[in-house]
Amino acid sequence: MGKPNLFIVGAAKSGTTSLHNYLNQHKDIFMCSPKEPHFLINNEIGVERIPVGITEKKAYEELFDIGKDKRYKGESSVMYLMYPELVIPKIKQEYGEESKVIIMLRNPVERAYSGFHHVKRYNVKEDCKDFKTAWYKSEIRYLENKDMTPASRYQELGMYFLQVQQYLSQLNNVHIIIYDDYKTDFQEEINKVFDFLELERVVVNAEQKHMVGGWEWENERMKKLMMKDNSLKSVIKMILPFKYLRKKIKLKIQERSTVKVSLILEEDKQMLRNFYREDVRKLSVLLNRNLNFWIE
Repeated sequence: MGKPNLFIVGAAKSGTTSLHNYLNQHKDIFMCSPKEPHFLINNEIGVERIPVGITEKKAYEELFDIGKDKRYKGESSVMYLMYPELVIPKIKQEYGEESKVIIMLRNPVERAYSGFHHVKRYNVKEDCKDFKTAWYKSEIRYLENKDMTPASRYQELGMYFLQVQQYLSQLNNVHIIIYDDYKTDFQEEINKVFDFLELERVVVNAEQKHMVGGWEWENERMKKLMMKDNSLKSVIKMILPFKYLRKKIKLKIQERSTVKVSLILEEDKQMLRNFYREDVRKLSVLLNRNLNFWIE
């Protein structure tokens, strides 16, 4: 049975989906599907919070059977970064001290706003219409609602310093990617990952885009129709058994039923800068990298 030894642990909305898929192009790497099993935290935080996650160890490790002959077998559960106290002991005890961990970090101001719209797109439990309301109620709502996704913890998800500090101090092999660098010189950052993994550098085909954001549903009714299980979707599955065809139709409906996300309000942006300022300062010292441009 295959076991993972490569973990992309977050942060959410920082390019992890594209990295997951691009690493899968390397002959010595197998990245599992689904991308985010979240097995290492699911049972502890509540199985209703990530209903598509894996809760049984056997089912989790079976995800890697196809790639068992590869040097690296990986997954990319982005909520892991926020729960180092749960994830780190399991990696060390179950999958070995030599497992490799990759952390991707995006400007927390941008990450928070993008994260809100991501949850708003795909999770019917996000009922806040505006970002500021969701921001202020995010933690109390998460604590009170046992089925609320941890992706809705918009404040906490961007508090990188303590999260990253624990991974760096407790694990042997951790590689950090700054999203700004990833966008500016993609192949160079991929090369650094291959060097970290001690693999041959290869040119990655980055033409296909993954989890492209910047849009939202035009009305709540269409969102619920498209996101929730219902009788209409069951009928369509019977009529159209081919998954690729259903996906094509879904994309067409999405194009006609969505609008572009508006830019973040300047007052909200300044609120986020103030909130994350001290954490970014401490992270800069930890990584020996000046990241203060995130909050200037």
